[in-house]
Amino acid sequence: MKSWLWFVLAWGFGVMAAAPARADLKVATSLTDLASVAQHVGGKHVTAMSLCRGYEDPHFVPAKPSLMKAIQHADVFVSTGLELDGGWLPLVLPGSRNPKIQPGTRGFVDASQGVDVLEKPVGTVSRAEGDIHPLGNPHYYLDPKALEVVAGHLAEVFSQLDPANAAEYRENAKQFNEKMEVSLKKWQEQMEPYKGAGIVPYHKNFIYFIERFGLKEFGNVEPKPGIPPTPRHIAELAEAMKGSGVKVVVYEPYYRADAASEVAKRAGGTAVEVATECSGLPGTDDVFSKFDVLVSSLAGALSGKSGGGK
Repeated sequence: MKSWLWFVLAWGFGVMAAAPARADLKVATSLTDLASVAQHVGGKHVTAMSLCRGYEDPHFVPAKPSLMKAIQHADVFVSTGLELDGGWLPLVLPGSRNPKIQPGTRGFVDASQGVDVLEKPVGTVSRAEGDIHPLGNPHYYLDPKALEVVAGHLAEVFSQLDPANAAEYRENAKQFNEKMEVSLKKWQEQMEPYKGAGIVPYHKNFIYFIERFGLKEFGNVEPKPGIPPTPRHIAELAEAMKGSGVKVVVYEPYYRADAASEVAKRAGGTAVEVATECSGLPGTDDVFSKFDVLVSSLAGALSGKSGGGK
Protein backbone atom coordinates (compact mmCIF):
# COMPACT_ATOMS: atom_id res chain seq x y z
CA MET A 1 0.00 0.00 0.00
CA LYS A 2 2.81 2.41 0.88
CA SER A 3 4.52 1.77 -2.45
CA TRP A 4 1.28 2.48 -4.34
CA LEU A 5 0.64 5.64 -2.31
CA TRP A 6 4.14 6.93 -3.03
CA PHE A 7 3.67 6.33 -6.74
CA VAL A 8 0.37 8.22 -6.80
CA LEU A 9 1.77 11.15 -4.82
CA ALA A 10 4.90 11.24 -6.94
CA TRP A 11 2.82 11.32 -10.10
CA GLY A 12 0.72 14.13 -8.69
CA PHE A 13 3.76 16.27 -7.91
CA GLY A 14 5.65 15.51 -11.09
CA VAL A 15 7.75 12.38 -11.65
CA MET A 16 10.57 13.36 -13.99
CA ALA A 17 10.81 10.07 -15.88
CA ALA A 18 9.10 6.71 -16.10
CA ALA A 19 10.01 4.58 -13.08
CA PRO A 20 8.74 1.34 -11.60
CA ALA A 21 6.08 1.51 -8.90
CA ARG A 22 8.37 -0.50 -6.64
CA ALA A 23 11.78 1.18 -6.50
CA ASP A 24 14.74 0.55 -4.20
CA LEU A 25 14.96 4.26 -3.30
CA LYS A 26 12.19 6.82 -3.11
CA VAL A 27 13.76 10.22 -3.80
CA ALA A 28 12.14 13.62 -3.28
CA THR A 29 13.68 16.93 -4.27
CA SER A 30 12.95 20.63 -3.90
CA LEU A 31 13.49 21.32 -7.62
CA THR A 32 12.40 19.57 -10.81
CA ASP A 33 15.92 19.68 -12.24
CA LEU A 34 17.22 17.74 -9.26
CA ALA A 35 14.46 15.14 -9.68
CA SER A 36 15.44 14.80 -13.33
CA VAL A 37 19.10 14.22 -12.49
CA ALA A 38 18.16 11.82 -9.69
CA GLN A 39 16.00 9.78 -12.07
CA HIS A 40 18.77 9.59 -14.66
CA VAL A 41 21.28 8.46 -12.03
CA GLY A 42 18.92 6.12 -10.21
CA GLY A 43 17.41 4.54 -13.30
CA LYS A 44 15.13 1.60 -12.57
CA HIS A 45 16.10 1.60 -8.90
CA VAL A 46 14.72 5.07 -8.11
CA THR A 47 11.41 6.91 -8.16
CA ALA A 48 12.10 10.66 -8.14
CA MET A 49 9.67 13.53 -7.66
CA SER A 50 9.88 17.26 -6.97
CA LEU A 51 7.89 19.26 -4.43
CA CYS A 52 8.19 22.43 -6.51
CA ARG A 53 6.69 22.25 -9.98
CA GLY A 54 8.65 23.71 -12.87
CA TYR A 55 6.21 26.57 -13.38
CA GLU A 56 6.37 27.58 -9.69
CA ASP A 57 8.83 30.03 -8.16
CA PRO A 58 11.29 27.84 -6.19
CA HIS A 59 11.83 30.66 -3.71
CA PHE A 60 8.21 30.59 -2.58
CA VAL A 61 6.52 27.21 -2.25
CA PRO A 62 3.55 27.02 0.15
CA ALA A 63 4.44 24.65 2.99
CA LYS A 64 1.19 22.73 2.63
CA PRO A 65 0.34 19.52 4.53
CA SER A 66 0.08 17.74 1.17
CA LEU A 67 3.80 18.34 0.57
CA MET A 68 4.66 16.99 3.99
CA LYS A 69 2.58 13.90 3.34
CA ALA A 70 4.16 13.41 -0.09
CA ILE A 71 7.61 12.87 1.47
CA GLN A 72 6.44 10.87 4.48
CA HIS A 73 8.01 7.67 3.11
CA ALA A 74 10.94 9.12 1.13
CA ASP A 75 14.37 7.54 1.56
CA VAL A 76 16.22 10.60 0.27
CA PHE A 77 15.52 14.31 0.11
CA VAL A 78 17.64 16.46 -2.20
CA SER A 79 17.68 20.16 -1.35
CA THR A 80 18.87 22.76 -3.84
CA GLY A 81 20.99 24.25 -1.08
CA LEU A 82 22.37 27.81 -0.83
CA GLU A 83 19.06 28.75 0.87
CA LEU A 84 17.00 28.76 -2.34
CA ASP A 85 14.42 26.60 -0.57
CA GLY A 86 15.20 28.10 2.84
CA GLY A 87 11.86 29.87 3.12
CA TRP A 88 9.73 26.71 3.04
CA LEU A 89 11.80 23.54 3.38
CA PRO A 90 12.50 24.04 7.13
CA LEU A 91 8.73 23.79 7.61
CA VAL A 92 8.04 20.90 5.22
CA LEU A 93 10.78 18.51 6.36
CA PRO A 94 9.84 18.42 10.08
CA GLY A 95 6.17 18.28 9.08
CA SER A 96 6.81 15.06 7.16
CA ARG A 97 7.66 13.25 10.43
CA ASN A 98 10.15 11.24 8.38
CA PRO A 99 13.36 10.77 10.40
CA LYS A 100 15.32 9.46 7.39
CA ILE A 101 15.41 12.78 5.49
CA GLN A 102 16.01 15.40 8.16
CA PRO A 103 19.13 17.62 7.87
CA GLY A 104 22.16 15.85 9.28
CA THR A 105 20.97 12.37 8.30
CA ARG A 106 22.31 10.21 5.46
CA GLY A 107 19.05 10.70 3.58
CA PHE A 108 19.34 14.49 3.38
CA VAL A 109 21.40 15.82 0.48
CA ASP A 110 22.57 19.36 -0.24
CA ALA A 111 22.91 19.25 -4.03
CA SER A 112 25.06 22.39 -4.12
CA GLN A 113 28.03 20.60 -2.51
CA GLY A 114 30.96 20.65 -4.91
CA VAL A 115 29.40 23.24 -7.23
CA ASP A 116 31.46 26.33 -8.10
CA VAL A 117 29.19 28.95 -6.53
CA LEU A 118 29.00 32.42 -8.12
CA GLU A 119 28.13 35.82 -6.66
CA LYS A 120 29.05 35.14 -3.05
CA PRO A 121 28.36 38.39 -1.17
CA VAL A 122 31.31 40.20 0.37
CA GLY A 123 30.83 41.96 3.69
CA THR A 124 27.54 42.44 5.50
CA VAL A 125 24.41 41.23 3.71
CA SER A 126 21.49 43.64 4.06
CA ARG A 127 17.85 43.04 3.14
CA ALA A 128 17.89 46.62 1.84
CA GLU A 129 19.62 45.15 -1.21
CA GLY A 130 16.69 42.84 -1.86
CA ASP A 131 16.54 39.05 -1.64
CA ILE A 132 20.29 38.49 -1.44
CA HIS A 133 21.46 34.93 -0.78
CA PRO A 134 24.31 35.08 1.77
CA LEU A 135 25.85 31.80 0.57
CA GLY A 136 25.95 32.84 -3.09
CA ASN A 137 23.66 32.64 -6.11
CA PRO A 138 21.65 29.38 -5.81
CA HIS A 139 20.58 29.08 -9.45
CA TYR A 140 23.50 26.84 -10.46
CA TYR A 141 21.13 24.44 -12.25
CA LEU A 142 21.32 26.82 -15.24
CA ASP A 143 24.88 25.61 -15.84
CA PRO A 144 25.00 22.14 -17.46
CA LYS A 145 28.41 21.50 -15.91
CA ALA A 146 27.00 22.06 -12.42
CA LEU A 147 24.45 19.31 -13.05
CA GLU A 148 27.33 16.94 -13.80
CA VAL A 149 28.61 17.64 -10.29
CA VAL A 150 25.14 16.94 -8.91
CA ALA A 151 24.96 13.63 -10.80
CA GLY A 152 28.26 12.44 -9.35
CA HIS A 153 27.20 13.48 -5.86
CA LEU A 154 23.86 11.67 -6.10
CA ALA A 155 25.53 8.52 -7.42
CA GLU A 156 27.65 8.37 -4.26
CA VAL A 157 24.67 9.02 -1.97
CA PHE A 158 22.56 6.35 -3.66
CA SER A 159 25.49 3.91 -3.54
CA GLN A 160 25.86 4.38 0.21
CA LEU A 161 22.15 3.87 0.83
CA ASP A 162 21.78 1.01 -1.63
CA PRO A 163 25.19 -0.73 -1.97
CA ALA A 164 23.78 -3.63 -3.98
CA ASN A 165 23.20 -1.28 -6.94
CA ALA A 166 26.23 1.01 -6.46
CA ALA A 167 27.91 0.01 -9.71
CA GLU A 168 24.77 0.81 -11.67
CA TYR A 169 24.35 4.23 -10.04
CA ARG A 170 27.94 5.18 -10.85
CA GLU A 171 27.62 3.95 -14.42
CA ASN A 172 24.38 5.89 -14.87
CA ALA A 173 26.06 9.06 -13.57
CA LYS A 174 28.95 8.49 -15.98
CA GLN A 175 26.54 8.11 -18.91
CA PHE A 176 24.59 11.18 -17.79
CA ASN A 177 27.75 13.28 -17.73
CA GLU A 178 28.91 11.98 -21.11
CA LYS A 179 25.54 12.86 -22.63
CA MET A 180 25.70 16.28 -20.98
CA GLU A 181 29.13 16.93 -22.49
CA VAL A 182 27.91 16.05 -25.99
CA SER A 183 24.81 18.19 -25.50
CA LEU A 184 26.83 21.10 -24.09
CA LYS A 185 29.02 21.16 -27.19
CA LYS A 186 25.88 21.43 -29.33
CA TRP A 187 24.42 24.20 -27.16
CA GLN A 188 27.69 26.14 -27.21
CA GLU A 189 27.77 25.96 -30.99
CA GLN A 190 24.22 27.36 -31.10
CA MET A 191 25.15 30.23 -28.78
CA GLU A 192 28.57 30.96 -30.32
CA PRO A 193 27.31 33.69 -32.71
CA TYR A 194 25.93 35.66 -29.76
CA LYS A 195 28.96 35.71 -27.46
CA GLY A 196 29.21 39.03 -25.68
CA ALA A 197 25.55 39.88 -26.31
CA GLY A 198 23.62 41.49 -23.48
CA ILE A 199 20.36 40.13 -22.12
CA VAL A 200 18.00 41.34 -19.39
CA PRO A 201 16.65 38.54 -17.16
CA TYR A 202 13.65 39.33 -14.99
CA HIS A 203 15.35 38.02 -11.83
CA LYS A 204 19.04 37.69 -11.04
CA ASN A 205 19.06 33.96 -11.75
CA PHE A 206 20.76 33.72 -15.14
CA ILE A 207 24.36 34.34 -14.11
CA TYR A 208 25.41 30.67 -14.42
CA PHE A 209 23.95 30.40 -17.93
CA ILE A 210 25.46 33.76 -18.85
CA GLU A 211 28.92 32.72 -17.63
CA ARG A 212 28.79 29.33 -19.36
CA PHE A 213 27.71 30.68 -22.74
CA GLY A 214 29.61 33.98 -22.82
CA LEU A 215 26.70 36.40 -22.61
CA LYS A 216 26.43 39.58 -20.53
CA GLU A 217 23.84 40.54 -17.95
CA PHE A 218 22.86 44.08 -18.91
CA GLY A 219 20.41 44.49 -16.05
CA ASN A 220 17.31 42.97 -14.52
CA VAL A 221 13.61 43.77 -14.74
CA GLU A 222 13.61 43.67 -10.94
CA PRO A 223 15.50 46.72 -9.61
CA LYS A 224 16.81 44.50 -6.81
CA PRO A 225 16.36 40.73 -6.35
CA GLY A 226 12.80 40.00 -5.26
CA ILE A 227 11.69 43.64 -5.51
CA PRO A 228 8.89 44.29 -8.07
CA PRO A 229 9.79 46.79 -10.82
CA THR A 230 8.46 50.34 -10.59
CA PRO A 231 7.33 52.37 -13.61
CA ARG A 232 10.43 54.54 -13.23
CA HIS A 233 12.77 51.54 -13.22
CA ILE A 234 11.07 50.08 -16.29
CA ALA A 235 11.43 53.38 -18.14
CA GLU A 236 15.08 53.86 -17.16
CA LEU A 237 16.01 50.26 -17.98
CA ALA A 238 14.34 50.40 -21.40
CA GLU A 239 16.07 53.69 -22.21
CA ALA A 240 19.45 52.22 -21.22
CA MET A 241 18.77 49.15 -23.37
CA LYS A 242 17.98 51.34 -26.37
CA GLY A 243 21.21 53.26 -25.90
CA SER A 244 23.26 50.04 -25.78
CA GLY A 245 21.41 48.05 -28.42
CA VAL A 246 20.22 45.38 -25.98
CA LYS A 247 16.95 43.91 -27.18
CA VAL A 248 16.25 40.64 -25.32
CA VAL A 249 14.35 40.29 -22.03
CA VAL A 250 13.82 36.83 -20.54
CA TYR A 251 11.31 35.83 -17.88
CA GLU A 252 9.91 32.65 -16.33
CA PRO A 253 6.23 31.58 -16.12
CA TYR A 254 6.04 32.67 -12.48
CA TYR A 255 7.25 36.25 -13.11
CA ARG A 256 5.28 39.21 -14.42
CA ALA A 257 4.95 38.93 -18.18
CA ASP A 258 3.49 42.44 -18.41
CA ALA A 259 6.56 44.08 -16.84
CA ALA A 260 8.99 42.09 -19.01
CA SER A 261 6.95 42.84 -22.13
CA GLU A 262 6.76 46.55 -21.29
CA VAL A 263 10.53 46.81 -20.91
CA ALA A 264 11.09 44.98 -24.21
CA LYS A 265 8.47 47.05 -26.04
CA ARG A 266 9.97 50.34 -24.90
CA ALA A 267 13.46 49.14 -25.81
CA GLY A 268 12.31 48.00 -29.26
CA GLY A 269 13.16 44.42 -28.40
CA THR A 270 11.65 41.06 -27.53
CA ALA A 271 10.46 39.48 -24.29
CA VAL A 272 10.91 35.71 -24.26
CA GLU A 273 9.24 33.36 -21.79
CA VAL A 274 11.65 30.58 -20.84
CA ALA A 275 11.72 27.62 -18.48
CA THR A 276 14.71 27.65 -16.17
CA GLU A 277 13.43 24.53 -14.41
CA CYS A 278 12.21 21.26 -15.96
CA SER A 279 8.51 21.13 -16.85
CA GLY A 280 8.20 24.89 -16.62
CA LEU A 281 6.95 25.00 -20.20
CA PRO A 282 5.79 22.35 -22.69
CA GLY A 283 8.62 20.27 -24.11
CA THR A 284 10.95 20.72 -21.12
CA ASP A 285 10.41 17.37 -19.43
CA ASP A 286 13.99 16.73 -18.30
CA VAL A 287 17.22 18.70 -17.98
CA PHE A 288 18.32 17.95 -21.53
CA SER A 289 15.09 19.10 -23.16
CA LYS A 290 15.04 22.11 -20.82
CA PHE A 291 18.36 23.30 -22.17
CA ASP A 292 17.38 22.39 -25.74
CA VAL A 293 14.37 24.71 -25.55
CA LEU A 294 16.12 27.41 -23.54
CA VAL A 295 19.10 27.64 -25.87
CA SER A 296 16.89 27.54 -28.97
CA SER A 297 14.60 30.26 -27.60
CA LEU A 298 17.46 32.57 -26.63
CA ALA A 299 19.37 32.02 -29.84
CA GLY A 300 16.22 32.80 -31.80
CA ALA A 301 15.59 35.97 -29.83
CA LEU A 302 19.20 37.16 -30.11
CA SER A 303 19.17 36.52 -33.85
CA GLY A 304 16.08 38.72 -34.20
CA LYS A 305 14.18 35.85 -35.82
CA SER A 306 12.28 34.60 -32.76
CA GLY A 307 8.58 34.11 -33.23
CA GLY A 308 7.94 33.69 -29.52
CA GLY A 309 8.56 37.25 -28.38
CA LYS A 310 5.95 39.43 -26.73
